[in-house]
Amino acid sequence: MSGNPNSLSREVLRWIQSLDLAYSIKNPKRDFSNGFLVAEIFSRYFVRGISMHSYDNGTAIRVKKNNWGQLLKFFRKQGLDMITGDEVTAIIHCEDGAVATFIKRIYQALTQREVQTVDKRPPLEKLPPYMRTTGSKVVKDKLRTGNFTEHPDQTTTQAALEASLDSHEAELQLERSVDPDRFSAISLSGSRAPHQPKRMGEQEAPVPQVTVERIVVKQSDRNIAQLRASQDPMAARFNSSIGSAGSTGGSASSPPPAQSFSAQAAVQKGVQDILDSALVESGFEDAESFSKALIGGDPAAVEASGEVFYSLYNDAMKIASAAVAAPNDFWVMSNFFMPLISSLPVDGDPFKASVDAFSSVGLCLLKVKPSAAPALFSNYALEALCGCLGVQPTKSYALLSLYYSFSPPTPAGHVEAIKKLTETIAEPPLLVTALSNLINVEDEGSIDNAVMDLYLYYSIIGLGQSSPSVRASSLAMLASAFSRGGIGEVGQFVEPLTNLAKEDSYWESKCQLLVVASIVLGNAEEINAEVKEAFVKIIEEVFSTKSSGKVKKVGIAYLAPVLGADLERLLPPFLSVLLGMKQVDRMSLLGLTGGMNVTGGRTGALTELNVGGTSGLKYSIQRMNGLDVAKGLLDFVNSNEVFYEEHACTLLGCVTAAEGDMGGNNWQEVWDGFVGVLTDSLLVEGVAETAGDVIFTMLAGNEQVAKSVTGGEPLRGIMEDIFKEEGGEVCKENFVQLLTRISGFSPSGCKYVEELLEKGEDVVKGDDDLLNLQADLRR
Repeated sequence: MSGNPNSLSREVLRWIQSLDLAYSIKNPKRDFSNGFLVAEIFSRYFVRGISMHSYDNGTAIRVKKNNWGQLLKFFRKQGLDMITGDEVTAIIHCEDGAVATFIKRIYQALTQREVQTVDKRPPLEKLPPYMRTTGSKVVKDKLRTGNFTEHPDQTTTQAALEASLDSHEAELQLERSVDPDRFSAISLSGSRAPHQPKRMGEQEAPVPQVTVERIVVKQSDRNIAQLRASQDPMAARFNSSIGSAGSTGGSASSPPPAQSFSAQAAVQKGVQDILDSALVESGFEDAESFSKALIGGDPAAVEASGEVFYSLYNDAMKIASAAVAAPNDFWVMSNFFMPLISSLPVDGDPFKASVDAFSSVGLCLLKVKPSAAPALFSNYALEALCGCLGVQPTKSYALLSLYYSFSPPTPAGHVEAIKKLTETIAEPPLLVTALSNLINVEDEGSIDNAVMDLYLYYSIIGLGQSSPSVRASSLAMLASAFSRGGIGEVGQFVEPLTNLAKEDSYWESKCQLLVVASIVLGNAEEINAEVKEAFVKIIEEVFSTKSSGKVKKVGIAYLAPVLGADLERLLPPFLSVLLGMKQVDRMSLLGLTGGMNVTGGRTGALTELNVGGTSGLKYSIQRMNGLDVAKGLLDFVNSNEVFYEEHACTLLGCVTAAEGDMGGNNWQEVWDGFVGVLTDSLLVEGVAETAGDVIFTMLAGNEQVAKSVTGGEPLRGIMEDIFKEEGGEVCKENFVQLLTRISGFSPSGCKYVEELLEKGEDVVKGDDDLLNLQADLRR
């Protein structure tokens, strides 16, 4: 057996090969670190206990933790005491020996066989001194362990490192006692001087007295910031002003005269001084105490954070100028902001304020010295930002907006920023996910063909990745690229997207295919008929009543704006999915969750779709093409001879989506087709309220509809039926509310309701609500 602590025995390797796993084992501690192959091993023995589609064969820490979290739940459910949390951490971070020990354990548990051990041959001789472990290596090895990577607490780290060094020193002392010759003195000629151990009672040799000349220290009249600036080549343009100030005889440490802020003032006041000033004013001694308190959720720190970040926001130009004068000082600000941005909750005000304050420094740096801003951020903050991207996808947009605040807002500047990002992020899955968010940070002025080509290039790379979440992110990047001017390149993506629609079973890939298709079809004038037909088929492939709930929601949200006369074949499946949904989901997608305004439109409706995924991608509710969907619904109702609450709700969504654009004969035709079922529905308690909303909204939005209502008798006959015979209390209340809204909408509406109540006097006398309404109108 090899002496390598990460190697597996031949017996175990033969067993693994017999399982026919998806990937061969080349480097055990790396190949097993994400838990994917471990899950596949157990899936061979627990067929129903492990679902491999839930596991991702990625390399990001977030992916590894997610996989091992599922495995730990599986172990607990099966009663398998296989591994501890600390061991999982060690495996995730590829610590020596961790994987080999665990794989041996599961081999013995699953096969009920013991692994044969072979005694190692003892080393022929001890390692020479230059090959033995040093204190520096002890520290480096300790810092690479998972516990330190997961919990980089300064106090804990220092204590553990001191313990490791003490242990290493004890080993050296033991070796000194066993082999004293190794530690004997070395003569100047290179030969080893004989070592004589000191006996008890012997006196130390006297220390010779050395006489040196007196050292005269010259007093400097410049402060530290000026000295640092004078030695920094980037601050050369500031030196002349400092020198001229000193030649006047004034003290360099004295405050500058009252004047507008200048580069000289920036040099005299360093980044640390500015930061300390902001913290002291808020009652904190230093950055470390403030950061710990704020991350820990201390109320005093949370309350003071607004003042601290606002102060730094206002001092951004001072910080930028000081950083240009002394670039190493930028590390102070980066070391303050990045741990906070990484640790604070994304939905909290302190996180947003910290990002805004640091972004303002970048924007000011671009004004002071454009070439310095990206270099400073890349040197001191980019690695921390990329690390945060890998484990906190919900912060991606904020983090990448921060990154771009340090890049010149030009196509060339953004090309360089993207290239620097690709150099820093070594993992293709994480890079693709980051770029899928970065493209949404781009504005119109920063995208040209070179920038667009980069995004399209990495979209193609992402579509070929094994991780389903990465494929979804690539599709999201493609959707943004098409919507931002890249639609001319859609032809080269038809074949891979068609294949993906047929082969990819991951729900979010299907969702993103629908998003891409909706954007392509929404730009139908820029594509040919063949491409259009291909994307219609992609929609038909992934969107139907058999799709998952999330795919249905995204499909309804994104197809709603593009359905029209030229896409009639998509209306039946669209309506079948929408009508088959739960009422709460249907109302949310149709924008009916808010209150109603005086014209029948909805206020406060949701705009973000409640569909979450591991990629952190966001989905929004789009405005429906109400007229064409309403016409399709009319055909559906007529052919099936039904009109229930779901039909009334869908029709209401159509008319509210068209608010302000309901004039003309088209909506008159829709009204004529629905008027019968709408008025009849005022007699049905489950549909009456929604039917009343539709009637009022169409009356308020279309003058011809209003005339047909106020000039005819549809509501009078229904009023008699409701209040004399068939209507229940709910229907009566809804009808009175409908009349009240019509009377308050316009003078003609008020006159119509008055006449309606006068003609139905027999009905009115029998109902207090109608009598009260009539009395109010006569006042």
